[in-house]
Amino acid sequence: MVLALTASCVLIACENGPSPGELAARAETERLKNELQGRDSLIGEMALSFDDIEKNIMLMDQREKVLSETAEGELNMDKRKKMVRDLQLMNGLMLESRERIADLTKRLDKSKVETGGLRKKLKALDLMLASRDSSIASMKDELLARDFKIEQVNEQLTAIELEVAKQEAYIEQQTNEMNTAWYVVGTSKELEDQGVVTRTGGLIGIGKTAAVNGDVANDRFKEVDVRQTSRVPLGVKKAHLVTEHPKGSYSIVEEGDVLAYLEIKDPTAFWRLSKYMVVEVK
Repeated sequence: MVLALTASCVLIACENGPSPGELAARAETERLKNELQGRDSLIGEMALSFDDIEKNIMLMDQREKVLSETAEGELNMDKRKKMVRDLQLMNGLMLESRERIADLTKRLDKSKVETGGLRKKLKALDLMLASRDSSIASMKDELLARDFKIEQVNEQLTAIELEVAKQEAYIEQQTNEMNTAWYVVGTSKELEDQGVVTRTGGLIGIGKTAAVNGDVANDRFKEVDVRQTSRVPLGVKKAHLVTEHPKGSYSIVEEGDVLAYLEIKDPTAFWRLSKYMVVEVK
């Protein structure tokens, strides 16, 4: 009798389905699951957006440097076109980045995600953009003073034009990096004091061999474009290369009683082994 009654209760419970408490628990579990998925998705998307904005800022800095170099000296038509193109690219990068930050801020406002760290990152990026915005405004003023048109310097590219301009800039940047080299000229003491070279071996300070310090910072060197650098001035009595370069690729030219300059005869061969040149002089 008891067994039959128990079976009946179980059957009734099955027919009635989950209790209100069970349904509430299931709903809460599903809510938390969706909330966690939404949080992870938002954080992942924001991380990608942060990376994109930082890339835009780096590209703006690189184009600002190129634009400043292009602006030196007389401006022919090709130079003027390139300067306008670079500035229009910077306009587009700035607008795109600011729109991304505005969109991310709205999404954070609507979300239930703990946003302290994310908002701090957005604020930092916004300050970085404000600094670049000031630089762009200064460059526009300089161009307007050199008879550029206001509509040229303020023009915004379409989305497609912006992507094309980005790719062109990245290709130019990679090409420039491939053709960038660094050199330094100094006495033995100067090179050691600057941390450019170290000396090993020898006996009691005699016969030591100089070698380039692999950890030295690039700011100890002069940066050059290998396509435009054929001579390195010396003006000393004695000079020798600490770094290794094929013999036939260069010569040290003597004028009067001094070594006037190092002439690079074959840039491809000269820089093949290393993009760094260290010349020790006396």
